[in-house]
Amino acid sequence: MMPGELHTLLERCRAGEAPAWESFAAWVKVRGRVVLGSVDKLSEADGEDALAEALKNLVTVVRCGEIRGASNAEIDAYVCTAVRNRARRELDYRASPVPNQDPSGSATHDEVPDETSPQDVQAVAAEQLGRAEKLLSSWPAEDRYLFIAKLNGLSARVIQRTLEQPPFNCFTAVTTIDSRFHRLRQRVMEHIREP
Repeated sequence: MMPGELHTLLERCRAGEAPAWESFAAWVKVRGRVVLGSVDKLSEADGEDALAEALKNLVTVVRCGEIRGASNAEIDAYVCTAVRNRARRELDYRASPVPNQDPSGSATHDEVPDETSPQDVQAVAAEQLGRAEKLLSSWPAEDRYLFIAKLNGLSARVIQRTLEQPPFNCFTAVTTIDSRFHRLRQRVMEHIREP
């Protein structure tokens, strides 16, 4: 790749160019498969699931302009880390015990079948995700960063230090980071539940 080519591709994606999104998705899949080859004990199906989830999350990150770094190496490292972390979460999920099962491994009788069709669930989830994305994009950059960073498990101290630096230049006490996050989270929850 030419220097800056990935950064240009991300800029084109943010501008809404469909061919750019197709190129980005194809590149992520190629890089993702290389990364997944190094993750032990991950089945092919789980790898595909992890790659699909990572790509879905990366689309949101690209739209919000959250990938820091302009060089191909920095962007590549970010994407590879995202895929690797998603694969590890997939392995952790597969290794965790399944709720509502007795020790023999058979399902318990108190399970109630879900009568909602998968298409209905997907439609509702897509609508809620769209509402959340629209709300987040209306927030100031420092609120978006704080919210996403807390969701990703960053400490209040790290978030505070980042917010003090450009481009944010926002000075906030460590003690208010968590309360701001909870207030923002509440706004998201209320917004996605609106009819």
